[in-house]
Amino acid sequence: MTAEDIYKQIRASQNGQDWHHKNCFGCGPENKRGLHASFPFHEPTGEVRFNWTIEKDFEGAPGYAHGGALATLLDEAQGVLCFHLGHFVMTDQLYMRYYKACPLGEEIEVRCWVTMVRRRRLYTKGTVHLKKTGELLLTSKARWYDMPDRVFSRMFQGTAFPVDIILKVLEENQKRGKEIRKRLKKEKLKSE
Repeated sequence: MTAEDIYKQIRASQNGQDWHHKNCFGCGPENKRGLHASFPFHEPTGEVRFNWTIEKDFEGAPGYAHGGALATLLDEAQGVLCFHLGHFVMTDQLYMRYYKACPLGEEIEVRCWVTMVRRRRLYTKGTVHLKKTGELLLTSKARWYDMPDRVFSRMFQGTAFPVDIILKVLEENQKRGKEIRKRLKKEKLKSE
């Protein structure tokens, strides 16, 4: 198969695990201590949305999730969202607001979306609700630095995926992100 054949098969990403390294703490399936979340992209809304259950390995107070594990989950979910929209980012600021303790073994709903893009900065929000009751457990806001391609290339040289292939995926993700923003803006104008 030629490089051109491979390029023709490249599509926008759907899960964080699709194009990330296998040992990533947030999504890596080979990281024994990791979160192992897939961070799926929900195209109709342009969000990352998924259900997840916090296991005993991430316990803080007896029977409840550690706040740092939840912060990591939302940091990774919002960062993967940026990737799904065509940006390779690094966390600049992460703000968490905890409303209630998150019980272990209970399914939670995670939802993240972009609120603004300004030059090389992206701004996102995220929420975690208890699935069975809908109760809000925590919210998050983050600011991201959009990494230049040269930095990205240097960081990922020699990894499982060739840099040029990942850059092509990011390009496809950017196209999709623009289409989603246009569609959502149009829908918002219609509803007003």
